[in-house]
Amino acid sequence: MRMKLLSATLALLLLVPPLFAGESSPAVKYAVAPKYPALTLAGRVYGQVTVRVTIDHTGSVKDATVTDGHPMLREAAVDAAQQWKFEESSLPKRVATLKFSFVLLPEDSQVASQTVFLPPMGIEIRQKPAKTAVEDEGGEFHLDQHPLSKT
Repeated sequence: MRMKLLSATLALLLLVPPLFAGESSPAVKYAVAPKYPALTLAGRVYGQVTVRVTIDHTGSVKDATVTDGHPMLREAAVDAAQQWKFEESSLPKRVATLKFSFVLLPEDSQVASQTVFLPPMGIEIRQKPAKTAVEDEGGEFHLDQHPLSKT
């Protein structure tokens, strides 16, 4: 009886890793950072987007779906996720979760933009927002600030 129990436990331990192998973190061969969308940068939109990717046996991403994140940042994250490459595997399909963080740098930052890889599956895109074309002077509007007044 004890020998059967030991054999069954050993067999279960040997079978469990392949059952969950599709959910493990496959090794990244090539990662692409998303471009910070200009409209969201101008609107000072920031946040994290989580993308679930399905990977085939060659390491190519076959599907990318947003599971969480700001609607204005989702498309950039999915476009980048579809370009990632992973190590090949004997498994026909694997799944991984990627996290893309869009961060606004302070206006006085010495760096205009920066991309940071956060192993194993994250990227942080840091961008300084562009300066506004018209400075607000206490909410007052001056005719010479209007673009059409320079004609």
